[in-house]
Amino acid sequence: MGFLDWLETLLARRHRGESVPHHTELAQVLRSERENRDFRARITLTWLLPWGMELPVDIETSVCDRLIVAACQAATPFSVLHREEAETAVNLALGRVETHPYFLRARAVLGVEAEVVEFAREQMARDLATERHRMAQQAEVTRLTALRDTMLRDGSIARLWWLQSDPKKLMELVKHGDEFEKAINLVSDGQGTRPSMPGAGKTSVAELVELFLAELGPEHRRLLIHQLDRVFRGYERPELADRLVATSDDGAAGPSSDSDHGNGRYLEGVS
Repeated sequence: MGFLDWLETLLARRHRGESVPHHTELAQVLRSERENRDFRARITLTWLLPWGMELPVDIETSVCDRLIVAACQAATPFSVLHREEAETAVNLALGRVETHPYFLRARAVLGVEAEVVEFAREQMARDLATERHRMAQQAEVTRLTALRDTMLRDGSIARLWWLQSDPKKLMELVKHGDEFEKAINLVSDGQGTRPSMPGAGKTSVAELVELFLAELGPEHRRLLIHQLDRVFRGYERPELADRLVATSDDGAAGPSSDSDHGNGRYLEGVS
């Protein structure tokens, strides 16, 4: 028995009659979720027992279980690199546990093995490097997005950005013709941009019309040509109407009167 234990026993006898302190120790592994590594905890329990009484096993087991749960929960969020902070948190948690009248207090001392500390430091360095790399990539994405939205939204502004006030570069761009605009359209998001080639919209419409005509049957095709003939002439383009009829499959002959009569619903609003 050490001097402090003897003094504590003497004071307990004086102030609490026949009650004497009793000490037990508990070794426990406390897991840190920060690095998934362990604290080595030594928890000293102090009991105040009636003189000559042995500590009941069931009481000791119940109190130890509750203390272990509290210690594990308190140490979980701490890094093994912050042993002192984790030890303080564990002792505060132990002091809040309601146990048994015989139980006086508990004190925990945490330790961390050297290789665990080294592993945690290496992992922290890797995490910092990964975070710096992620932030650098995010900054590069932001820069490229701003460049696309401001400088590369159309060919004219992109040329001004590319030239950088150097007129000699203009001739280099001229050599590539419209390839520069094609490249700009590849990196633009399509919002607020115009087709780089004149008549691109017309080409799309022509493709749709061609697809529509390819799927028409002979009767519907002749009826459509007859309707377009009347539309062209209504817009004072008789030369196009003549070319349309001349180049159609059925020659200059228009649809029969039966077809006009049977498909009158197609001609509504055309004349």
